Amino acid sequence: MPKPPSDPDLKAEFAARIREKLHELSAAAVAAALGVKRQMVYNYRDGQNAPSTGVIRRAMEAWPGFTVNYRGKVLRLQDFERKPVLTARQTVQYELWDVIKKLDSQSVKIEILDKEPLSSSVQLGIRIYFRKN
Repeated sequence: MPKPPSDPDLKAEFAARIREKLHELSAAAVAAALGVKRQMVYNYRDGQNAPSTGVIRRAMEAWPGFTVNYRGKVLRLQDFERKPVLTARQTVQYELWDVIKKLDSQSVKIEILDKEPLSSSVQLGIRIYFRKN
């Protein structure tokens, strides 16, 4: 599947911000802050590559006050917050075979949802109740 074309507005805006940073810092320092190779910094500066959201977030974390004006909106760090990480208490992952072994007649309910006599078919609904032991 071909990669979608990158946004020229975003490339131009980020290029302008990176050119500003390159007046203050070396390309190596900018690359280290963004977590990319030095050549990518030059690609950003020249508008050849669009940054990922992670690169934009790292720039905003590294340089307080770094913003990106994109399609009439000033983007700030809070626009690129990381997704919350689920703790072990919030999510439970079972090994399939271990769960299947625990099933009993009280754990499975089967219901006929629809009968079609002309096509000789039956639609079933199956509900499985998983118990924590």
